[in-house]
Amino acid sequence: MRLFWAFAKSRRGWLLLAGLQLSLPVLVCWLYRTPLAPVQYAALFTAALFCLFAAADFWRFSHRIRRLTEKKAQFFCRPDGLEEARDLDERLFWEILWQAEELYWKEQQRAAEEKADTALYYSLWSHQAKTPLAAIDLLLQEQTPDRGILEQQLFHARQYVDMALQFQRLSAHSTDLVLCRCPLREIVSQAVKEVSVLFIYKKLRLDLGGLSETVLTDAKWLRFALVQLLSNAVKYTPSGGVFIWSGQGKLYVRDTGVGISPEDLPRIFEWGYTGGNGHGQSRSTGVGLNLCKRALHMLGHTIEVQSVLGSGTTVSIGLSRQKLETD
Repeated sequence: MRLFWAFAKSRRGWLLLAGLQLSLPVLVCWLYRTPLAPVQYAALFTAALFCLFAAADFWRFSHRIRRLTEKKAQFFCRPDGLEEARDLDERLFWEILWQAEELYWKEQQRAAEEKADTALYYSLWSHQAKTPLAAIDLLLQEQTPDRGILEQQLFHARQYVDMALQFQRLSAHSTDLVLCRCPLREIVSQAVKEVSVLFIYKKLRLDLGGLSETVLTDAKWLRFALVQLLSNAVKYTPSGGVFIWSGQGKLYVRDTGVGISPEDLPRIFEWGYTGGNGHGQSRSTGVGLNLCKRALHMLGHTIEVQSVLGSGTTVSIGLSRQKLETD
C-alpha cells in the first residue's frame, strides 16, 4: 500500500489530468441536457485504457524501486538500469548514480591508501626516532659526552618530530599557507642554520652563491623542504661540500657525494623507497624526499634531480610558482 501511494503521489499530475478528461464529456452532456449514453462507452473505454496504462506504469515504477532498494543494500554494483532505461531522464539518473559510485570507491581507495601510508610511516618513524634518543641516552651516561655528537643526535630528534608534524599537515591537506614575497637568501640561511651542526661535524664546505631574488612562497614550507634536501646532501657526502645558488627562476643544491645510481633515480620520490644508498643508511626510511616533493607541489614549485653515481647530485627547485594544489 505504501508503494501504491508513493506511485500515486509521483503521478498525481497525470491522474488529475485523466480525471478531468473523463469528467469533461459527462459535464458537457449534463450542461446541455443531452443523453449520456453516447459518451458512457467512450468514457469507460478510455478509463479501461488508462487503467491498463497505469498498471503497466505502476509495475515499472515498483520494479525500479525494487532495484534501487537492492542497490542501496549493496551500495550499488554497476548501473544495470542503463540497459533498461527508456527515458532520457532515467538514463541520466543512472549515469549520475554510476558517477557517484565511482567517486565513492575512488575516495575509499584514497582513504585506505592514506591510512596504510600513515601506519607505515609511524611504524618507520617510531624505529627511526629511537636511534637518536638511544644515542643521547648513551652519551649522557658518559662523564664527558661528546658535544658534537650530542648536537647531531638532538638535530635528528628535532628533525623527526618536525617531519611527523609536517606529515600530519600534508595528510590533512592543510591550507595554512601564508604566501608572500620572501627573500630567498633569508630562507636558505635559516635552513642552513638548522643543519649547520651536520656540516661542522663532517667538516664539509658550504658555498652560497647569488640568492638575491625574492620568491612568492610560504617560507616555512620551503624551509622544511630545503632542510630535507640539505640533510640528505650531508648524509651522502663523505667529503667535499654542498653548493647552493640560484638563477633563471630556480634554486640549485649540489653536493659532491656518492650520487644516485641510474636505476634508483626515477624512483627516489616514491613513498618508502630507499634505493641502493639508502639500504646502507640505518636512518633512511625513504620518506623525506616524498614529503619534500609533496610540500613543494603544494606550494606550486617543481623539483628535479640530476645525479651521476660517484660524482654527486644536483637538485633544482623551480621557484616560478605554478598553480597551487589548493587552488
